[in-house]
Amino acid sequence: MTTTDGARPAQRRTRTATVPPARTSETTRAALVSRWARITTGTPVLVWVITIRLATVFIDYLLILTTALSIIPALGAYLHQQSGASLGTPTANGAIALWLVPFLFVVVMLAVAQIAFMRWLWRTGSTRIAKIKHDRPSRPEHQEPKPSKTEPLR
Repeated sequence: MTTTDGARPAQRRTRTATVPPARTSETTRAALVSRWARITTGTPVLVWVITIRLATVFIDYLLILTTALSIIPALGAYLHQQSGASLGTPTANGAIALWLVPFLFVVVMLAVAQIAFMRWLWRTGSTRIAKIKHDRPSRPEHQEPKPSKTEPLR
């Protein structure tokens, strides 16, 4: 088939796709481990320390904010309704016994659990930082200089 000016239409070129070798879980894991090793050895320890500590503080902040602004008010409203204090006007002693003491107990237990979780996060971060420092090869400027062959031993 030719066009009106006598030239043949351009033939369609097809690419032959080269199929990459199938990835197994070992090759993928090895690639990830080598990539992670390059990242950890190339990044200064101070950057890791700052990143881990900021992440810990951010998680602690979100935990405290969520608890203070949503969980404790909802818990207080639930205990107020379930104690019967919302049905009438109890005396001060009744309000303390039926509503305030259980509420304070639950809030204190929640605070203790949060403090334990925050301490666990901080210690886990410290362990991770210590591991990064330990796995890092020591820098040449921090090592003692080796005596040269021309310098006599003392």
